[in-house]
Amino acid sequence: MAKVLVIGAQNIDIFAKSTSEFIPHDSNPAKIHLAFGGVGRNIAENLCRLGNEVHFISVFGDDIFSEAAHKSLIQLGVNTTDSLFLKNQSNSVYLGILDQENDLFLGLNDMEISKALDPTFLKTKTELIRSFELLVLDNNLETETLHYLLNTYQDKILVMDAVSAKKAMKLKTYLDKITVLKLNQIELNALSSETEIVKQLKDLHNKGAKTLLITNKDQEISLSNPEGIIKKKPLTIDHIVNATGAGDAFLSGFIHGMLHQFTDDQKLNYANRVAHITLKSNNSTSE
Repeated sequence: MAKVLVIGAQNIDIFAKSTSEFIPHDSNPAKIHLAFGGVGRNIAENLCRLGNEVHFISVFGDDIFSEAAHKSLIQLGVNTTDSLFLKNQSNSVYLGILDQENDLFLGLNDMEISKALDPTFLKTKTELIRSFELLVLDNNLETETLHYLLNTYQDKILVMDAVSAKKAMKLKTYLDKITVLKLNQIELNALSSETEIVKQLKDLHNKGAKTLLITNKDQEISLSNPEGIIKKKPLTIDHIVNATGAGDAFLSGFIHGMLHQFTDDQKLNYANRVAHITLKSNNSTSE
């Protein structure tokens, strides 16, 4: 069985879906749904559901949300033995407000607890981390932590999602250390001063980027490396239930392909399928 280590955040997702057009500064009717989430958690769960051996280093508090989040991972079969468990701390929470089209209108997060995943703690896990060839790093980690991991384990296969335009900037001087970096068009715009996608990709490769995965909602997907670009259309979908988590799912499908030595074309097909299934789920992942 292929094995992978994910280092990153887990949180409780609270999704509020508007049932009518938003009226600012007023009470709006909505359907509210709670689920487990977090970039690291989503990828760990997806990879586990795809049949891989997944180890997850994250941080949990001791409130009811933390207990539920941890228990659900154990039931899935994700190994959390080396995670950090803190007393008198609350779990991290993500609030996603979705518009009538079920796309993200506003996201708010309380990720304070994730700061505890610092270099001091991770240095105690060096032997474990070294035992994995492929590491997935969550860009929600603190800058100091990310830079420690990218510098220390640059001999490993390192896979990351930029997460947001603002957080992508943490990676600007570390592009040469990341094996696969997934970006959406907004995040790509933040990292390159060029305006055309082909020039943007070339710009990042000139700065040391290896493999880049570019998504742009329902537009073409690009897999780019210094040798060339592969483009593929995403699968069509009649009705999106929840767009949150689709990017994590896409990357998870691609990582699954990496773990099983698929061709680049097969990796993209798998990534497409996993994202397509997830778009039909109320949660950030799909059972």
